[in-house]
Amino acid sequence: MFNLLMSGMENTWDAPTWVLPNDRYLEYTHPDIKAEFGSLNDQVVTRLKSFPALFCYERYIDSPAKVGQITEIERRTRELKITYSINHDIPFITQKQLFDIFPYLGVEPDTFELTRTHWALKDVNLINVLRTKKIIQRQLLQSQRRPPKVFITYSWDSPEHKQWVAQLAGCLRNNGIDAFLDQWNIRGGEDMSVFMERSIREADRVLVICTDRYCYKARGRVGGVGYESHLLTSEIMQEMGTIKFIPIIRNLTNGVSLPDALSGRFYYNLSDGAEYHNNFECSCPLISRQGLYLKLTLPADVDILAESDNPTHYADGFHCNARSPLQGYAMPFLHSVSA
Repeated sequence: MFNLLMSGMENTWDAPTWVLPNDRYLEYTHPDIKAEFGSLNDQVVTRLKSFPALFCYERYIDSPAKVGQITEIERRTRELKITYSINHDIPFITQKQLFDIFPYLGVEPDTFELTRTHWALKDVNLINVLRTKKIIQRQLLQSQRRPPKVFITYSWDSPEHKQWVAQLAGCLRNNGIDAFLDQWNIRGGEDMSVFMERSIREADRVLVICTDRYCYKARGRVGGVGYESHLLTSEIMQEMGTIKFIPIIRNLTNGVSLPDALSGRFYYNLSDGAEYHNNFECSCPLISRQGLYLKLTLPADVDILAESDNPTHYADGFHCNARSPLQGYAMPFLHSVSA
């Protein structure tokens, strides 16, 4: 048995999550299997996550398919949010290769299934087919951990600042990190306080974007920032040694103190400026979660810079050149430390 996930949007499988309408679940699936897996209760979710998954595109998108595993399934009112991990030890499957093996995977190439975004469940041993067709030489698929979840909290200082934060989140997602923030993820009618509490609780890391305005609101307990600061303080007090919360400084005026909950913690400086040098490439640092290390590969249009305020620390950040959505900013990733 394997999960077949098909998307009609380019670059879908470059991100760590996918959202699908409920009625697209188990399309092009045998009726007996639909009856067995249609309820999506906890037991069914556990079974689905144990199967390998083939992530592919509709017929008119000439992009390779990937093999991996579903790691989380979030059941919403009208849709499903799927978090997954790609197994990079298995070669990507070209469209020609995929069409050649589709008949062996329970997919008829000449049907409408290849022009329909959907999630099917096929009663076929995917790994055996890939091995038989020489796409893989040995059993490579292993249980995959979900991508690290990073919540970004900030103040709505200006439209430009909101856009900058969104670009930061987008760059993280392009590197396999499940970054999320209010302007993307909060739903109409949802209680803001509940969203903040859930986001902080469920995240593996919380990036706190510290500007003058954010620090003022946090220290004065003003508005949503003040409430978030209260939540951060409470969680840090419960676990004094936590490395979950990471301050990110942007254009902070000299003399402005960080919020009390973050005072004394190592921070990254992403302030605007031209002091960073381009065209020095290096590997992105590793990011870890509960002992799992994930090597991040940057897009080809990103220039890397090892930079730090402290000359004894290097490779704390990278600089994106003019072709990158983060033009003019140095963006650090997280140290490789266990959660």
